[in-house]
Amino acid sequence: MEKYANLDLDIDKEVFTAMLREYPQHVDSVYLPEMYNTIAKEYGGDYKVYVDSLYARSEITSPRGLQRFFERDTTYNLMDDPAISLGIDLIVKYFEMNQSINEASQNIEKGERLYNAAIRRMYADRNFYPDANSTMRLSFGTVKGYSPMDGVDYSYYTTAKGILEKARTHHPDPDFALGANLISLLKEQNYGKYADEKGEMKVCFISDNDITGGSSGSAMFNAKGELLGLAFDGNWEAMSGDILFEPKLQRCVGVDIRYILFVIDKYANASNLIQELQPSLK
Repeated sequence: MEKYANLDLDIDKEVFTAMLREYPQHVDSVYLPEMYNTIAKEYGGDYKVYVDSLYARSEITSPRGLQRFFERDTTYNLMDDPAISLGIDLIVKYFEMNQSINEASQNIEKGERLYNAAIRRMYADRNFYPDANSTMRLSFGTVKGYSPMDGVDYSYYTTAKGILEKARTHHPDPDFALGANLISLLKEQNYGKYADEKGEMKVCFISDNDITGGSSGSAMFNAKGELLGLAFDGNWEAMSGDILFEPKLQRCVGVDIRYILFVIDKYANASNLIQELQPSLK
């Protein structure tokens, strides 16, 4: 019953209506559940009227209704409740779609086995990644820049200056927008103990590690076991890395732990977390 505590039926109906209207615009008709035929035939294609009718007739849209539902005897036909009938309709369509996905996945897996077998024969002297699923994985690499094309060289790190530059040159792109407080902090350049020996604030760095989906947030340590930062992305040239890794061009992008601590301390004003962490900065 506690599920109903935060339920607002008006908002719930509004969201459901919007979802019903949006879904058919992105899929072929074969992927539409049976309820869309019902909406078209019995409600003239009016999603709102259908939703209002469903919520009005279903007993499980309120705690009292759900209680009455549970108190019915075993001869009651569950499908008589329109919400439950809808749920069954969605489950049936889900399993139909899942079956087709499984068939496609089996073909992909078979193709991947043949592809990997051919690659292993083609590059017999190369070391290949082991299947390390469900294990603790460690990889190693070197912090280094790269040159993607003639006359272009990228350093191995970026600084806080670059954050302000990107926000300015990409304005008004929301992906690069900054809050006024962060802008003020970066312009003041009062980085304190989080600055490097030149007084700069290192923000990100790159290494020749191979990164893939699901690796974001992984800790990056130096050879002494000291935390350098957290991996979170790959460079543009690394987009094809899942197929073939090119060490001269592809880079793992990590955020410097000093910048993380700076944001926690100065931007979020969470000095209590800094005291708890007790970082040793060098």
